[in-house]
Amino acid sequence: MEPMALSDPSTSESTLPYLESIEPFCRLDRSRLTTLEPELLRIRAGDLLFRQGEPADALYVILEGSCQLSHADPDGTERPLATVGPGEILGETAALHAQPRVTTARASEESNILRLSRHALERLTSDAPETRQFFQELEARRQSSLQLALTTLFHGLDHRVFDGVTSEANWVRLRGGEVLFRQGDPSDSLYAVVHGRLQAVIQRADGAPPLIKPIPRGTCVGEMGVLTDKPRSATVKAVRDSELIRLPKAEFSTLLDRSPQIAAALAKTLAERLQAANQGTAVSIEPATIALVPGSRRVARALFGEQLADALNAVARPTLLLNPERLDQLLGRGSASVPFHSSANRRVVNWLNEQEDRYGYIVYDADPTWTVWTERCLRQADLVLLVHFADEPPAQGAVASRWLAQDQSPSVRTELVLLHDDHRPQPTGTQAWLKACVVDAHHHVRLTRMADYERLARFLTGRAISLVFSGGGARGFAHIGVIRAFREAGIPIDQIGGTSMGSLIAGHYALGHDIPSMTARVREGFLEQKLYLDTTIPLVALISAHKLVSMLKGMYGETNIEDLWTRYFCVSANLTRAEAMVHRDGPLWLGVRASISVPGVVPPVFHNGNLLVDGGVLNNLPADLARSIAPGRVIAVDVASKVDLTGPDATVPSLSGWRLLWSRLNPFGPKQDVPTIFHILTRSAMLTTISNAESVKTSADLYLQPPTQGISLFDWSALDQLVEAGYRYTIEQLEQWDHRSLAPKERRTS
Repeated sequence: MEPMALSDPSTSESTLPYLESIEPFCRLDRSRLTTLEPELLRIRAGDLLFRQGEPADALYVILEGSCQLSHADPDGTERPLATVGPGEILGETAALHAQPRVTTARASEESNILRLSRHALERLTSDAPETRQFFQELEARRQSSLQLALTTLFHGLDHRVFDGVTSEANWVRLRGGEVLFRQGDPSDSLYAVVHGRLQAVIQRADGAPPLIKPIPRGTCVGEMGVLTDKPRSATVKAVRDSELIRLPKAEFSTLLDRSPQIAAALAKTLAERLQAANQGTAVSIEPATIALVPGSRRVARALFGEQLADALNAVARPTLLLNPERLDQLLGRGSASVPFHSSANRRVVNWLNEQEDRYGYIVYDADPTWTVWTERCLRQADLVLLVHFADEPPAQGAVASRWLAQDQSPSVRTELVLLHDDHRPQPTGTQAWLKACVVDAHHHVRLTRMADYERLARFLTGRAISLVFSGGGARGFAHIGVIRAFREAGIPIDQIGGTSMGSLIAGHYALGHDIPSMTARVREGFLEQKLYLDTTIPLVALISAHKLVSMLKGMYGETNIEDLWTRYFCVSANLTRAEAMVHRDGPLWLGVRASISVPGVVPPVFHNGNLLVDGGVLNNLPADLARSIAPGRVIAVDVASKVDLTGPDATVPSLSGWRLLWSRLNPFGPKQDVPTIFHILTRSAMLTTISNAESVKTSADLYLQPPTQGISLFDWSALDQLVEAGYRYTIEQLEQWDHRSLAPKERRTS
C-alpha cells in the first residue's frame, strides 16, 4: 500500500521543528528550511516506502516509528538488512547521485516520515554547500569505517580489495542488552563492530557455567560460522549501545574469491585466536568510554571527573570529558536532555560516535540522580565507575541500584572508587563497601593527589605496572633493594605481590613503609626475635609459629589487604583442594602467614576447613596472576637459585643424625657438609615452580634475578648485603632498559 501524504502548508510548517533537530538541517535557518517543502508521510506497518531498483526521487527522515531495510538477491530472495528509527536519514546517497535504490524500505510499525524531493535536495546542496559536504562525509565515514573494521580482521590488507563490496553492507544499531543473533541461528552474515562493545555467550552442553567472551570495537563477529556454513556457536548481544556493519555471506564470499591473500590472512587470524583459546590466554579489552556515577552531590562537586580526565591525558591518550553543560555547549542547548525516543537522538548519538573516533577516551560525568543524561552515560559506557566518599555510610546509591537492576548492566565492568582526604594515613572499612556494592574491583584515591589519579588511569586502561616477588628465604631481602631502585628511577608501582618471603616484603611496600622502615622491621623480626627457636614437637611442623604470628602482627597490625593504598596480592597453596589460593582481602598478616608456611617447617594455616601452605609449592613467582588481576606491564623478580643445596662428593646412601650432630659439636673432628632439614624442606617446597622459571622469563615484561648465590636460605644476617645487591643489580638493569616502554601509547583492543 502506498503511503499517505499530507502536504497542506500548515502540516509542512509543523514539520520544521523536527528538521531543526536533525543534522545537517539544524545548521540552517528556518527560511531556508521552508523552501524544502517537506511532505509528512503517515504510513502503517508493512507499507512500502521505496523499492530496490526504483529511481531515487527523494530522501526520507524518520520522525516517529521505524522502517525495515531489505535487499533482494539475484534469485529473488529478500534478505532483511537493518531496522532504522527516529532521526535516521534514508536514501540520501542514491538521491544525491541520481542512482537506483539498492534496498527496499517498509514500515515496521505505524510511522511518521518526512519526504524531501531530490530537486529540493539539489537546491539545498547548491545554496548551502555545507549540507552536501555533510552527506559526503557521512558516506565517506561509513565507507572508511567498514574498511577499518574489515582490515582489522584481515591484518591491514590493501583497502582496495574491499572496493565495490560496501554497497551491499549495511548499518545495524543495537541498544545495550539487545541480541544480535542467538546460538544455533543460521550463519548468514558477519558483522564488524564500528562503535560500542558486544559479548559472546556460549552455552555448554555439560551444564557448566556459560563462557563469556568480549567483542570490542574494531573486530568482527560471526565470520567462523560464515566460513564453515554452520549455525552460530554463541549468542551475541550488545554490552552497550553499539553500531555494526553487516556483510552478507554472498558478499563475503566475493571478497574471498577476488583476493586469495585474504583467505591466507584470515586463516592466520583464526589460527592465532585458536592458539590463544587453547593456551587460555586472557583477553584484555581497553575501554573507550568510561561513565562516572557519583554517589552523592558532594562527589559531584569534588571535580573528580576533571582530575581523572587530566590523568588519562597524562598517562594514556587524549581524553574528552563530557557533562550536561559541556555537551550543550558543544552540540547545542538541550542536547544532554534529548530523550532516546526523540528524532533528535540520532544527531546526539552520531556526534558522540564521532568523538569516540577522534579521542582515545570519553569520560561521561553522570548526574547523582537518575536523569536522561545519566541513562545516556551508562548506555554509552564500556566501564562504569561508582564514585563515593569513603567516610560516608556504605551504600550502592540510587543510580547504581537502578542501573545494576537492569538486564544489560552485569555485562558492563563496574568498579568502585573510594575518595579520601589527602591526609588520611590508611583507608579503613573497605570491606563494608564491597559488601554494599556489586563491583569487579575497587580503588582508593586521595582527593587532590594526582599520583593516585594517574595510578587509577593506568588500571582503567590496561597500563598498570606490577612488581612481583618470588620466594627464596633470606634471599628475599634483595627485594628491598629492588624497591629502592624503582623508587629512585621514578617508576610507579601500581600493584605489588608475591609468594613466601616475596609476599612479606611486598606487604611492607603496600603499607607505605619507606626503605629504612622496611629494613628495620625485617631486621627486628628475623634477626632479633630468633624465630627458629620457636620449636615444638614435630608432629605437624618443626616450629609452632607463635613467634611468627607475633612478628607479622607487629609488622602489619590489623590492616586488611583491601584497605591498602597500593593494590596487593599474595599466594598460598591449598593442600585440601590442590590449587593455588590468591589472597586479595582479609587481614594482611594472615595472608602473608599462609604464603610463608613452608610444609614441615611451619604449620599450615587452617582456614575454613582448608590447609594453606607456602605458595612456592605451586607458584613461586606469580607473574601470571599479576597480569590477570591487573592487565599491563609485569616486572618479575626471582631470588630462587636454579642450583642450590650441594652435598658430599661421595655417594652417601644413608645418614645418621646423631653422627651429624656430633660432627657439628666436635670442634676437632671433620665437618660433614650436609643441608639441614630446614633447608631441604624449604627447597623442596619451591622445587616444582623453580623449574618453571623459564616460562616466567618469557611472559614477564622485565625479568630480574639479583645475585644471591652463595647465601643460605636462612642466613638472616646477610640482610644488608642482600639489600645492597638487589639495589645495585636493579639500577644496572634499569639503565639498560627503556622505562617509557611501561606506558605504551598504542591502543590495545585485545
